[in-house]
Amino acid sequence: MLISGSLAMIFHLFLLRQQEHEGFTEQEWMISVEQMMNECKQSPAVKTAERGSVLICTTSSGQDIRFEAYHSMIRKRVDGKGHVPILDHITAMKAEIENGIVLMKVESEKQEVYQTEFPVYPYLGGG
Repeated sequence: MLISGSLAMIFHLFLLRQQEHEGFTEQEWMISVEQMMNECKQSPAVKTAERGSVLICTTSSGQDIRFEAYHSMIRKRVDGKGHVPILDHITAMKAEIENGIVLMKVESEKQEVYQTEFPVYPYLGGG
């Protein structure tokens, strides 16, 4: 009982913070990038689709892990199933792969542009 009450309070505070902030923080951006980078690092095949609005990491077991722009968020899906929000309050996502590097650009609802790049290890001979 105490645990469920505590979880409800934490969830409420999370929603309240999101409503007050109406955007994402630099820390949320960095965590999102790290999640995507880790999936790419562990995948032997990485590609983009739908004019860069989707980043697909194919695992060694054949699963497609997709990071895709969906409404005002980037979500993660595995084999077209599920829905895990990765980053909220975005208006656009664009990913490209050039010379073994993922180049990613995200625009927030506040029209702030965030950019990052990280290596796609199979292209660079790593793993």
